[in-house]
Amino acid sequence: MAIADTTAPDENNRVKSSSSGATGAAYVVPCSSAFRDAVLRLAEKRHASPSDLARAVLLLIPRDILARTVDPGGPGPEDREHVALQSGASRGRVLKRKPRLQMRLPAGYAHGDLRRALALALSMSKGEAELAVVTAADRKAEAAVERARDEMADENTTLRGLVADLAMPVLPRGIQTRSEALFALGFPPTAVPDNGSIRRRWRRMAMIYHPDSAFGDHDRMSQLNQALEKLTQ
Repeated sequence: MAIADTTAPDENNRVKSSSSGATGAAYVVPCSSAFRDAVLRLAEKRHASPSDLARAVLLLIPRDILARTVDPGGPGPEDREHVALQSGASRGRVLKRKPRLQMRLPAGYAHGDLRRALALALSMSKGEAELAVVTAADRKAEAAVERARDEMADENTTLRGLVADLAMPVLPRGIQTRSEALFALGFPPTAVPDNGSIRRRWRRMAMIYHPDSAFGDHDRMSQLNQALEKLTQ
């Protein structure tokens, strides 16, 4: 049973996120009891308060990153705590209420944003997330890398087209004659290359057409193998 420092369940004694002053706004953020307990344990370990944890994350994490963090949400229907009132006319009365975290922060935050901030604090404490400092120079360098990558992709597309235009066509019946084998390896039809020249030409062309290369072509590689076998048998 939890012991609450409250006097009576009336409107004047409830802490609302809309009440603000010189020190900020008071928030009562509903959350699961497991989430609340984890936040309180982390705060105690860091000699801080839940407000301190949330404030640190909200100051350091950009809004777009915070928005992509999953909101742990409020408590489930059965997740309630029993609170004994300690003063006022209702002293001794036991109430059931949603688990919550009470914090004081600048006004204007939604409960979901505060839960997300605390969820990030928990993730970072477990090593599941980390904070990286990215400077303007870092972003500029990253953009330059992306541009270079795009340019390389365009260049590879152009080179693929050139290789395809310059490549020996795939013979529909495969290599049937010696002249076809010479043609597939780029020799004149009347050439009489020795085995060393044939193998060197095959290796050079295989670097281009092997399926594992950037310009790999299974059909052309098969034709090269047929041509090599025809000329060296």
